[in-house]
Amino acid sequence: MDIRSYTDFSIISAKYITQYTGIWLPQTVTEERQRKISVSYTSFALLYGICLHVMDIYNSWGDAARCMYLTMNMLCIGMSTIKMLILNFNRAKLTDAFFYAQRHFWHRKYTPEERLIFSVSVKYCTRYAIFALTFVHLSLSGYVVTPVVENLGRNKSDRILPFKIWTDLPLSETPYFEVMFIIQVISAYIIGMSYISPEMFLCVFNLHVMGQFRILQYRILNFWNVESKEMNAIMYTEHCYAALKKCVQHHQLIIEFCQKLEQIYTMTIFTHLAVLSVLMGLDCYEIVVADTSRSMLLTFVFHGIGSLIHLCFLTYTCHFMIEESTNITTTVYTGLWCTLPMNKVGRSLRSDIKFIMQRSLKPCYLTAGGFFPVSLETFTSLLSSTFSYFTLMRESMTKTEDE
Repeated sequence: MDIRSYTDFSIISAKYITQYTGIWLPQTVTEERQRKISVSYTSFALLYGICLHVMDIYNSWGDAARCMYLTMNMLCIGMSTIKMLILNFNRAKLTDAFFYAQRHFWHRKYTPEERLIFSVSVKYCTRYAIFALTFVHLSLSGYVVTPVVENLGRNKSDRILPFKIWTDLPLSETPYFEVMFIIQVISAYIIGMSYISPEMFLCVFNLHVMGQFRILQYRILNFWNVESKEMNAIMYTEHCYAALKKCVQHHQLIIEFCQKLEQIYTMTIFTHLAVLSVLMGLDCYEIVVADTSRSMLLTFVFHGIGSLIHLCFLTYTCHFMIEESTNITTTVYTGLWCTLPMNKVGRSLRSDIKFIMQRSLKPCYLTAGGFFPVSLETFTSLLSSTFSYFTLMRESMTKTEDE
């Protein structure tokens, strides 16, 4: 296996989406030209979506169900816009993190046992990429299927588009209808890619960090197991101390990489978590309470399921980072350091082990804007907030109808 040229489906798909949405740092003049084109059509799609929904909300004011649906779409587009702006500002750091992982994690020659641990991380990354791409396409297909189903049996002069345009132009007639339909579908697809683009590399990076911590634990546990008739206690201590130094260097590399991820993604995570709870509350309202068509109901179902899975993967991969980084403490303590002689090297080894344990007591984690670390507790807290928003909206709408 040639580790220097290593790649997999998750890395390829994450890199493609970041290039497709224009947040990748170009390395050549051609890539810079492609990035400018990507930024142009992504910006147009986001701005077009915002303007379209603002006009629709203005003209549909008073129709609660319609305005709720449009508000949900507006929140998705607004969240995607903010995250894309943040990552465009940090695209140099993102590219630096990618090449950092490529140098230190993806291009190392692992032993067969370490390669097995590495392959587990790759398997998780691949599953995440498949889930993310599948559900974003299912969610986007709802916006395409809805007008297609609604247009069945209608006259050509009465056809509807995926997103309503308030204008006197004959957009329901051929060929204007077909052209506008294609433009809106492409814009929706670009917005969907912008929606998942910031978290694609984040989750892939988190899962590889998990794998690196597990590889580090394996090395710490196994460098004590040396059998040699020619090695006395002094030589064995020196061997263990040299191996421990390499583990410390590996540990420092992982910690530095986690700090890079924190600098890049802390504000995008905060934006995502702040908006996603409201979005899932709106999805629940539209699915359970609102009187919507079956085709539109399918859109909300896929969007709600996709948002839930998206949030689950994000918090779960961040939780892996916390869990595996704290496991270093137990792994170091279970070594055979207590059997080593108390010479100069032995004392230095014990001192370094104590330092590693103290450092590992402070786990590596990613925060939401620096306010709180992201973990599985964040997932359960957001679900609780979603239920609260849903209950509040249902009670508000019930009171309005009674009045």
